[in-house]
Amino acid sequence: MPAHPRPLVAVRLIGPTATVKAHAATIAAQLTAYYGRERVTCRTSTRSAGYSGESRAYITLSRKEPR
Repeated sequence: MPAHPRPLVAVRLIGPTATVKAHAATIAAQLTAYYGRERVTCRTSTRSAGYSGESRAYITLSRKEPR
């Protein structure tokens, strides 16, 4: 099994769905701009949380692999 490189940044947000959705988009854009769009890959995923009306968002920034 190939080892995956460790991400540069990993963020988890948990809270009301509308708040998480708005903040996740903003944080992902800011981190991508800071690290350089051409040097990193930003992945986001959203899942439901334990409470009704809440969700979890995961933001992960990794270095782009050389081609």
